[in-house]
Formats: sequence, C-alpha cells, structure tokens
Amino acid sequence: MDAYQIRQIVALVLALVAAFMAYRLAKSLKFERGAAARVSGMLTASEQSAFDRYGEKYIKTRPASLADHLKMAQLGGKYTDWTVGGIIARSLVYGAGALGYLLLTRPAPLFWLILPLAVVYPLVRVRSAGNDTRAEIQRLMPETATALAAEMAAGASPEQALSRAAEIPGPLGKILKEALTEASRSGRPAFTTGTADGVVMEVLARYNLPALLRFGVQLDQVAGKGVEGPRVMSEVARGFAREYRAQVQMAAASLDNQLLAPMTLFFFLPFIAAIMLPLLMSLFSAF
Repeated sequence: MDAYQIRQIVALVLALVAAFMAYRLAKSLKFERGAAARVSGMLTASEQSAFDRYGEKYIKTRPASLADHLKMAQLGGKYTDWTVGGIIARSLVYGAGALGYLLLTRPAPLFWLILPLAVVYPLVRVRSAGNDTRAEIQRLMPETATALAAEMAAGASPEQALSRAAEIPGPLGKILKEALTEASRSGRPAFTTGTADGVVMEVLARYNLPALLRFGVQLDQVAGKGVEGPRVMSEVARGFAREYRAQVQMAAASLDNQLLAPMTLFFFLPFIAAIMLPLLMSLFSAF
C-alpha cells in the first residue's frame, strides 16, 4: 500500500467522521408543531445522557433473540423452512462471497462497506419480518378482544369465545388456535384455575411479546369473573382499542423524526462525503 492509497483512506475516514458529526447534529433537531410537539415532549426523557438513552434502548430491545424474530416471521408466513443455524450459515456465505469479490476486484475503500452489509442482510430480513408480525398482532388485539366480548355477551363460555376468536385470520388467531389445540391434547384447562396455570398463558408467553402476554393475563382474569365476564371483557376490548389509537397517534407525532434518519443516511451523509472527500484528498496531495 503506497502513500497515495494511505492518504485516500485517511481522507475517507475523516470525511465519514465529519458526515457522522453532521448527522448527529441534524438528528438532534426537531421540526414539530402543535399537538405533535406536545406529545413528543411528553414522551422524551428529561435530561438523559447518551449512555442512559442507548443503554435503556438496549435493555428494551435485547430480550428478542434471533430465534424469537424467526418464530414471529414464520408465524406471519415468511421463511417457514429457515432455522437459526441456517440464518447464521447464510450470513457467513454472503460475507464470504462479498469478501471474495472484494479481494478479486480490489475496489476503492468505500466499497468495503459491502462486507458488513452482506453479513447482516439475512439477519435484517428476518428481524424486519418478525417486527411486521408483531405489529400485526398488536393491530389485531382490539378486534379479537371485541369478538371475545361479543361472543361472551351472547352467552358463550370463555373457552367457546376463544375458539371463535381463533378463527380470525392472522397471526393472533394462529396463536390462539395453537393454545386451544395444546389444551385439548394435554387435557389441561385453557385458563388458569386455582393453582393450575392455563395453557393460553403458557403458549402466549413463548412468543416473548409483552403486549401478547398482557392480553393473556387479561383473558385469564376475565375467565374467572363468572357472570361479570362479558362486561369486563367489553371494558378490556375498549381498553385495547384506546391503547391502539394512542399508539397510532404517537407514531404519527414522531413520524417527522423517524423520517429524518433515513433522509440523513441516504441523502445528507453521501452529500457531505462527496463534498469533503475531494477537498481532503486535495489537501493531503499537497504534502
């Protein structure tokens, strides 16, 4: 590696550092008005350092493992024949292919970014599909709770209402059908009775989704209310509907900030790098 290539690499690194600093500065800016600004202000943690923010984000997202993402993706009908080992093997193969291509062609240093992108590509695909299924489950919760309330109000038992709700198309219906099948096969109660844990709670807990677990807890509580069950289930359904509407409003309020990151990454950073790289290369070539 001669001196000219070293100057190119140093110039590229400095340009990327400058672009990253500009990105951090741009990301700290917020463009909001009226109700969006008030909602965002209530959601923003006060006076938290970068260590606290990123540490809290890590704690909240860490429990979902690769196996959890794959299970959710398969629940949504995607990658049904994949395994965790297969995902890792695909990452290694894609990475080896990208490395071989780079070693044979010897492109500019910027093109070496292809290597980590090739390695994480299968992981990102599975995680994205899993998150889509999680969002679909949360969207179906108010509808499913409303169907349960209607069935119980018509005189059906909680088990019968759950059986009807399991017929709703979508990933949540598949989970409920799985719980009913396991309860029928094992002879255990679907809902918690006394000291015996219900099969529904056990099955819902396997998917490592807090909203789904909370849904199961409320179903267990409603099943033990007796004649008050239909009324309580109606309140639960209204509660899920309010919660989903609040989530949609919060997502709409933070849409501007969410769009800022991809716009900065795909437009602003390349623009800054394109400007800074020739200037830095000219500067280093003068020495």
